[in-house]
Amino acid sequence: MQCQIDDLPDEILEYILSLIPPYKDLQKCLLVSKRWFRATKNVIEHNEAHFQKAVAFGSLFWNTWPCVSWIHTIGKRHSHSACIYENSMYVFGGCTVTCTTFNDLWKLDLDTRHWDRPITMGSYPSPKACATMLYYKKSFVLFGGWTHPSPYPLHQQLKQFNELHIYSIESNRWIAINVLEGPPPTSAHSATIHGNLMVVFGGVANGYSSNDVWCLNLDTYCWHKQVTSNLKPQPRYGQSQIELGDKHLLVLGGCTGPNVAMNDAWLLTMDGPTWTWKRVNMQHTEWAPTRIWCHQACKVGNYVIVLSKNKQQAQTSDMSISLGKVACPRPQPPQPTYPIPPYERQRNPPRIDRDENVNGRHGSFPRSAATRNAHLPSSSGSSLSKAFAFSPFHSENSLSMAAFREETPRTGSNANRQRQLESLRRMEERIQNRKSQSKIVKKTENTLAIFILDVTNVICEESSASWIPLKQNDLAGPDERILYSLVLGRGELIVFGGIGKEQATVQGLTDTDDLEVYNDLHFINPPRYII
Repeated sequence: MQCQIDDLPDEILEYILSLIPPYKDLQKCLLVSKRWFRATKNVIEHNEAHFQKAVAFGSLFWNTWPCVSWIHTIGKRHSHSACIYENSMYVFGGCTVTCTTFNDLWKLDLDTRHWDRPITMGSYPSPKACATMLYYKKSFVLFGGWTHPSPYPLHQQLKQFNELHIYSIESNRWIAINVLEGPPPTSAHSATIHGNLMVVFGGVANGYSSNDVWCLNLDTYCWHKQVTSNLKPQPRYGQSQIELGDKHLLVLGGCTGPNVAMNDAWLLTMDGPTWTWKRVNMQHTEWAPTRIWCHQACKVGNYVIVLSKNKQQAQTSDMSISLGKVACPRPQPPQPTYPIPPYERQRNPPRIDRDENVNGRHGSFPRSAATRNAHLPSSSGSSLSKAFAFSPFHSENSLSMAAFREETPRTGSNANRQRQLESLRRMEERIQNRKSQSKIVKKTENTLAIFILDVTNVICEESSASWIPLKQNDLAGPDERILYSLVLGRGELIVFGGIGKEQATVQGLTDTDDLEVYNDLHFINPPRYII
């Protein structure tokens, strides 16, 4: 007797459909027949309910997607913007470990897990990091951000933006929106969409942390600054903002200053001419993460997912210590400190080299250069010394090039040139020998863990939120990091990029800390569901 798939019982058909990835392929199953449409709808509803139930019980698992080097993929970055549309995740901009910002747009096919870079048209946004990008009516709304200036001239300040761009998904085009009045240049802020309003809170604006609320009408592209109650959150940046319907939003965590991270939560009721802030009562804080800052939390049903350092592995509860080198030194007052990597990596000093011909030693010049510049005005020598002492790309290779430039004799003496070239050759040999003899072994110190906040009672009169206990199944999480993206897919959470600290053991030296930027993909999934 010959049987076909249509002869299978509904339960068997639904089980087979539940094995299909919940994106493009499962959506196509809706179009096969009326029976398949009903079975597929049941599978989608069961999967969604199962995912929310797994979140409620804290039963979630990490799944790392392997990276194949020969496949076209996105570059490493942090502080980027990410958004979901249908079967794809879009990533815009971001920053490298040396503060180089991007303005590229990448698309991740969630069905095949492959990256693609659309060749977009229109008015491109500026290269930037720490901007917000939100989905609205088949478009992405991109606002704010910062970029680092070129390394010269030195001591130039960060540049912030109040640019507003709309990316049309269907036409693959960027559109620059010019407005007469709007918020000041802002970065590291948070934003959510409520109806036809985009509500922007906090961030760094005009050199200060802010707690202002700005609203953008997405139909007319008109900004206005919203009046709020006297009781309000402290000015902050790097916080998470969660949409709780058209009339409410939740602000979670953030930084009020350099390494001053907050664990509080605030509810904003958007009703009437004056919107009202209310502090949320946080319960069961023993299950809370150590820090909630510099990454976006994600809402699943009545729960908010936060990723942070695994408490079981940490000897200290201060995330700013383990990732302290991610924060820049405080600039000239009154500029704030941004949660971005420093110009140069802090390493333990190598063995002392006594060669007097090596330039840039502790910001000083070699004897020949000092003698040659003795006849110059003192101001010239001072500015030149500062240029070398504060060079943002201070390294042995750059110093060797600086030595070559500065020690080149103006008289064109062949003897001096030969000595300089010989000095550079010896320096290059020492660097190569040191690299060949030093074996670096990466060590994983801490990993990310999953924390879940129940926000069911936030809008109630008592306005409370509760951290829920978790099953300790998060030991397989990625290395600890910040400034990554966390977005909600279909029955899963997607983690991409970020910056973290790695430890390396160098032969003959003590352990050194190094900053690492990532482009890996991680997925947070519930246990396998059997219909």
